[in-house]
Amino acid sequence: MQRHYPALRMIPDARKRNLNVMLGCMNESTVGSAAMAHLAPLVDYLDMDGPLLLAEDVATGVAYDNGKVLYNGLPGLGIEYTGAFQKV
Repeated sequence: MQRHYPALRMIPDARKRNLNVMLGCMNESTVGSAAMAHLAPLVDYLDMDGPLLLAEDVATGVAYDNGKVLYNGLPGLGIEYTGAFQKV
């Protein structure tokens, strides 16, 4: 079965065109940020502080230390689901 990973195809294409590559988010949960973290070594700029802007998050697993992304040893995205958002 062939798998499709659009970002992994787009990054080399951008490099061939002498473009910088940035990944970013606005108000992303830890789930989306963990996915971006896997691509972090391949990009020039990374904005994945979305979980820090949330009052409540649905997962844990991505940590930050003075602008550095800290990975853990969990499999897959490295996250643990904490529960659904509570309605306000």
